[in-house]
Order: sequence, then structure tokens, then C-alpha cells
Amino acid sequence: MNNIILEGFMGSGKSTVGKILSKKLALPLVDIDKKVSGRLGMKPVEVYDRFGDSYYRAMETMILSELVEDVRPVIIVLGSGLALMEQNDSYLNALGRVYYIKTPLPTLLNRISKNEKHAWLQDDDLSDHVSRMLKEREPAYLRIANEVIDTDGLTCEEIAERVLSSQKQHA
Repeated sequence: MNNIILEGFMGSGKSTVGKILSKKLALPLVDIDKKVSGRLGMKPVEVYDRFGDSYYRAMETMILSELVEDVRPVIIVLGSGLALMEQNDSYLNALGRVYYIKTPLPTLLNRISKNEKHAWLQDDDLSDHVSRMLKEREPAYLRIANEVIDTDGLTCEEIAERVLSSQKQHA
């Protein structure tokens, strides 16, 4: 399938890039976190608090498996921890090209500190917490990525253009 799949850490800009690509290509945008939230009528943090990480990851996997069955091309934005679950690799391979939106730590910290949806991270030392999570997740991001886009100094529009250029090369 020829879907575009965006992955990366919280605050990497993958949702914004996804919206830009969706508009440019006139394709639906599927945000996995929003799908989980919509199904349960809860914010992602509420799902974690009530049901735990394993349940949330199982919901993500279920949504990916459903997307494999859908033949319409879409832009898919992954949750930042989805890559940790190796059972998702086969779904992602079947769905399309995965782009790791790799964002420098200072940029992530700046964006996360300003975003209310990531307020749960601020209970701890934000820099330490994000650094540890990123160190844990980056090998998984690299494992599933078909391409890494280093976003240092790039706007979301420029990142979207790089994805589009890559898609044309691999069509």
C-alpha cells in the first residue's frame, strides 16, 4: 500500500506535517492517538491512567490492523510509543513508507513545555524525562523507519516537501 506514515517523538511536528501532507495530497489524515481517544471517548493520558500502557498499545495495534484492510491511501501519524511494539512492524511494512521525523532535543523540550497535552511530562524534570524516553524509543524509530528526516532548522512545510520528494522517488 502507498500510505505515508509519520513517526517521531512527542513535539516532533509529525501531526503538523501530517496535516500539511493531507491537504497537499487531498488524502485523509489518520492520527492513531486521536483514533484511540475517539473510540474510548477519553484523552490519551486518561486512557493511560485508567487502563495502562499495555491496553493503549493494544488499541494502537488494533487500529493498524484495520488500516491494513482499508485500500484507500491515507496519511498516518503514529503515536510516539507505537514503534516500541515489534508486533506492529509487519503492519507498518504492509501499510507504506515510514518517515522518522527526527527532531533535536532542545526543540522537543521547547515544544513539549508549551503544549498542554504533554503537561503530564512536566511533573518530573522535563529534560531528564524526555531524554530518557527518547533514548529508549529512538532505536525503535530507526528500526521501523524507511527514511529518517532530520528536522534541524526545517519548517514543517519543508519537512512535508522532503517527504513528498521521497515518495516520488519510491513510487
